[in-house]
Amino acid sequence: MDNTLETHLDTLLEEFEIECDSNLNLYATSIQLYIEHSDLFSETMRNMIVEYAILKLFGKWEKFLEDIFIEYMLGGCSRNGQIVNRYVSPVDREHAYKMIQNVNLYPDWSDVEKVLTNARNFFENGGSFKILKTVKAELTSFKKVRNSIAHISIRAKRDFENLVQGKVGYLPDGITPAKFLIEFKTGRERNAPTYCEHYIAYLKDTAKMLVEYSPEET
Repeated sequence: MDNTLETHLDTLLEEFEIECDSNLNLYATSIQLYIEHSDLFSETMRNMIVEYAILKLFGKWEKFLEDIFIEYMLGGCSRNGQIVNRYVSPVDREHAYKMIQNVNLYPDWSDVEKVLTNARNFFENGGSFKILKTVKAELTSFKKVRNSIAHISIRAKRDFENLVQGKVGYLPDGITPAKFLIEFKTGRERNAPTYCEHYIAYLKDTAKMLVEYSPEET
């Protein structure tokens, strides 16, 4: 067992968890500022900050996946002491990344299916990344929200509107990514999380599962 790599996997997880908490705090602060100081902090400002937080966090999620993928390629073990059986033995991180590029010149860490394909190419049974199969639906829905913020296209708008209709049950007038994330909850209960809170928690929990991998759990 390589304790250095194990520690680095832990560090990557801790850094991503901090990023999740930071963006959740940014979300909560923007909501509070709008409630208490709407004369100075407008709804537009609130929405811009929330959408920025989501874009930033999704980018960090993609980088987290890439980083832990490479660590597992280098022989890193999970927090539970599991070493993922790999088909390659790169000498360092740069070599590992070049191996990934040999299969896919521009790896897309935002696409769950492509990550799973890469994982099956490099790890026995996909290693810890096969966990992503069970969470694919929510990760894909989060990506649709991100795309609707990042891309001004008919497809991004249509995918987002279809997502909202599926989650909410109808398409609210004037719906935007920020309004969906802030104003709608995942359930009818008073303490149910908003979709922004839900997606942030979902990424954090998924990241933990990937690093605390145990084969018997999948």
